[in-house]
Amino acid sequence: MSEVKKRRTRIDPETRRKAIVEATMRCITRFGHSGSTIERICAEAGISIGLIGHHFSSKEELMLSTYQELTNQLREETRKYMEVRGSSAEDRLLAIIRSSFRGKIFNEFILTTWLGFWGAAVSSEQLRALNKKLYSDYRKELESVFREIAAEQGIEIDAKAGALTITALIDGFWLEWALDHKAFSAKKAEKCCVMTAQLFIKSSQLLG
Repeated sequence: MSEVKKRRTRIDPETRRKAIVEATMRCITRFGHSGSTIERICAEAGISIGLIGHHFSSKEELMLSTYQELTNQLREETRKYMEVRGSSAEDRLLAIIRSSFRGKIFNEFILTTWLGFWGAAVSSEQLRALNKKLYSDYRKELESVFREIAAEQGIEIDAKAGALTITALIDGFWLEWALDHKAFSAKKAEKCCVMTAQLFIKSSQLLG
């Protein structure tokens, strides 16, 4: 009977892997990247140190997988707004910006985890390479929206500059808020980014 119960409660590999990644995120928010040791992560996940080796070959691989998962969550939220039909490209751009300051993304847990990875990317070549690719892909997605705006409104827009500006602005607000939650509200940050995007498009209309 006990053997049957043991088999029934066994966690499948993918679920276990996801639980370890989530435990890693929680550790990073509490101890930072360097302080998130394998021992602490295992304790947080409720598993033995030996078991973690079945899912990740090294701490570096675990950190890369965790950063990838964190980015996937952001991009999934972004994609929801990029794929909305029946609205203008400008509406979709503004919706993407607003999604960056909503609860699923703009909260202490997510932004503190982001901050930990940003700091770690300075000294980790693999994390830096992954960060470069992830941000490059994100900017390309924004560039495509800016090009759609230009086509719909019959104007010329520097899509690369627009994507770079919005990405850097959002990151700046994330960083500032992660360091000081009382500096400004999510609503204020959202409004500033939306206004910047609108001014960027407006200036392109005037120049055109």
